[in-house]
Amino acid sequence: MKKWKEEIEKREVPAERLDNAIQIGFETAKRNRENKKRRFINRGLWSSAIAAILMLTFVTSIRVSPAFANAVSSIPGLSGIVELIQDNKGIQMAIENEHYQIIGTTGETETVKVTLEGIITDESSMIAFSTFEYNKKHPYRYLTGYRILDSNRKEIANDHSFGTSWNQKNDLLLTSTTEIRFVSPVPTEEMILEYRFADDIGDDQVIETIQIPFKVDLKPVKREQYAVNKTFVVEGQKIHIHSITIGPIKTAVEVEYDPENTKKIFGFEDLRIVDEKGEIWSAIKNGSSASWSEDSPVISYFLQSNYFRDTQHLYLQFNKLMAMDKDEAELIIDTETQKILKQPRDERFNNLKITGSHLEIELKGGKGYYHDPFSTFYDVEGKALSQKSGSFYPGADDINYFGLELPDVEFKNPLNFPLHAYPSYIKGDVKIKIK
Repeated sequence: MKKWKEEIEKREVPAERLDNAIQIGFETAKRNRENKKRRFINRGLWSSAIAAILMLTFVTSIRVSPAFANAVSSIPGLSGIVELIQDNKGIQMAIENEHYQIIGTTGETETVKVTLEGIITDESSMIAFSTFEYNKKHPYRYLTGYRILDSNRKEIANDHSFGTSWNQKNDLLLTSTTEIRFVSPVPTEEMILEYRFADDIGDDQVIETIQIPFKVDLKPVKREQYAVNKTFVVEGQKIHIHSITIGPIKTAVEVEYDPENTKKIFGFEDLRIVDEKGEIWSAIKNGSSASWSEDSPVISYFLQSNYFRDTQHLYLQFNKLMAMDKDEAELIIDTETQKILKQPRDERFNNLKITGSHLEIELKGGKGYYHDPFSTFYDVEGKALSQKSGSFYPGADDINYFGLELPDVEFKNPLNFPLHAYPSYIKGDVKIKIK
């Protein structure tokens, strides 16, 4: 990792590319889920985003407003978290408006010391900010996940995601933000945040844990809800907007795609909230970007929140969606012959290589394309398979390199990879008045 870091630091990489690279990690983590029923980012990012996170930490500069920088300077332990929320105006405004609770409680083992620095909440979600200090005299442990427990050590039902960033000057220090989404309102009684550590990246075998008790004292904040219930047509494809909910942590836009559409719509490229002055709140880049259930066709897309900004008018706008014909939305390969048997007609996939259990393939994405195209895949008998880990690297000439570790189970060729993203688009001009 240190050798790789030194090599990366010699390269010049545009900030925009780095921002999108870390998004790849979050999107991959979103799909590599243990809980198959409720789809939400829930796993550690090391297995799929280690390169993106290190690139973001070691190469980019921090971009925050003076008001936010001033607020951070007065809050103990928060300065190290700035890198993780530098592109989220909603979280920054929550801190500026003192909707932040200082915790400052520490727990430790011989290996690592963890401090729960503070939290931000809305009605049913919470973001926890933590710092970690490792002991160089003991074996390194990888942060592999979290649990939320009640005072009786019983797990509280939730979905969660987390992002991690190394300190640029000290490789024994790191920071983390954890977004926790409860199935009911945020509990007001004492809870315990449990940090879980393993011996290796992506390892589910927990070696040690640290438990830190805390209690939410922040004043409850009610989210603003706006019913839309309108259908819009973009290049013949129907998109129904159900509602928009704005809270202190994020804005949720509930969307449903018509099942009769001829194209598979992967998502929005530029969904955004715009006020009367033209200020924009766009998609969350370094956190949970969407949530959906297998039992419902409705998808919740998450945007940065403008909750703490006074506005007279708000609009939801979008112009570009990633979409392609449904009969093209798959990649079929044979791992034994290392051949691509089927792919979209424009043949953007090339140079399939398989070494042992590691699969690598190139995709000519075009300018601005940084999305992971894969999720669960299937063998010829319909057996569902999941990658053990994934990787992404943007190269020259708009070529993206994707890698994944095939699972240690028996399967029969060929393998079918339903596409969950692809550089194919439909365009329109949709503007919805919210208030």
